[in-house]
Amino acid sequence: MNLENSLFKVRPSDFIKRIKVPASKSFANRALILAALAERPITLENIPLSHDVEKMIKILRFIGLEIVESEGTIKILNSFPACEVSSKYPVTIHPGDGGTTTRFIIPLLSLGKNRYIIEPEGRMRHRPISGLVENLKSLGVTCESSNEAWMTVQGPIENHPEIIHVDASQTTQHATALALVLPRTHIVAEGMDFSKSYWEMTLNLIGRFKNLEDHFVIPVDFSSLSYPLALASVSGEVTITNCLEIDIYQADSVFINLLQQMGVSVEFTDQGVVAKKPVTLNSLQHDCSDCPDLVPTLGFICSMAQGTSLLKNVKVLRFKESDRLEELFKIFQTFGVSYNYDESKDILSISGPTQKLSEQRDIITAEDHRMVMVSYLFLRAHGGGSVNHSNSVSKSFGNFFETME
Repeated sequence: MNLENSLFKVRPSDFIKRIKVPASKSFANRALILAALAERPITLENIPLSHDVEKMIKILRFIGLEIVESEGTIKILNSFPACEVSSKYPVTIHPGDGGTTTRFIIPLLSLGKNRYIIEPEGRMRHRPISGLVENLKSLGVTCESSNEAWMTVQGPIENHPEIIHVDASQTTQHATALALVLPRTHIVAEGMDFSKSYWEMTLNLIGRFKNLEDHFVIPVDFSSLSYPLALASVSGEVTITNCLEIDIYQADSVFINLLQQMGVSVEFTDQGVVAKKPVTLNSLQHDCSDCPDLVPTLGFICSMAQGTSLLKNVKVLRFKESDRLEELFKIFQTFGVSYNYDESKDILSISGPTQKLSEQRDIITAEDHRMVMVSYLFLRAHGGGSVNHSNSVSKSFGNFFETME
């Protein structure tokens, strides 16, 4: 990516808006895999503007799924592996840099007979995947890595055990990926210290498909919702018109409650959810093990709060699209935020309020959508400036800058 073309200039200003946020890519990619396996037409409504979801849909079409699109809704008409077109040559799949796209598609392809070459991009090539590979091998799938290919997969899955134990200590996505494609196998996710609600989302969706539902409305993404709510909490007022209720299967929906604990007025109305800047923003203590994607956003808002905030169990951020802890610390240093990270206790302490800077800053951060978006929050609340890798927001919130400006 050309750095000059990827820069986004941010001007400091109050934030008073009525907006919509994207639907959940986590829900969408799980539903897409289940829909691809369903032997009946499945309709998915409110498809999010997300690079990861677009990649998933493109891959499903590529391997033979018939998908009809119309105004944010898609209908999947056939199923895999019945739709697989036999190939005597390896079929190359490009899932991008998304964790769910890459990890979910591998077990799906393992149901077929073709030899598939998986070539993800960026940091995904180095993120944890060995646990999923070992489980697939135990099911009779050939999984190989070499200098010529990141991963080669060939099924079909031969063994269908009653129970499989999956290491979920670093990510729940391996357990989820297997649960989505093995409906008759009980998946035991072991060591699940993080992101438990995403596992609950998976089990709930699987249950709905087993109950023969055929129309699914994808809910608002609460990870995306956190950015405008956080900015309004320090700089104004926002109404999110397409969010009318909490989604209990999204861990990041806890952000509503956390803002209320900090003194922010957050209310659900007929017009949507409304958040207003309080007179005093209070400090916070929270165990982030179930909502790691919120940590950068919480880091922003805690830097503006009175007193010392404690964010616990955040080390999993080191295994995301970037090392988000280190990237967050760099941003803190840019804006003079007082913080300390106790690695042994896994506690991040942030002392505020940070004095607002009037001069512009330029942030050079990782090519990571969440770090780019939180950089925007800091720049907007301080003296403005620029952030690089602006195109990366397409991963989860494609029109982020247009929505926030």
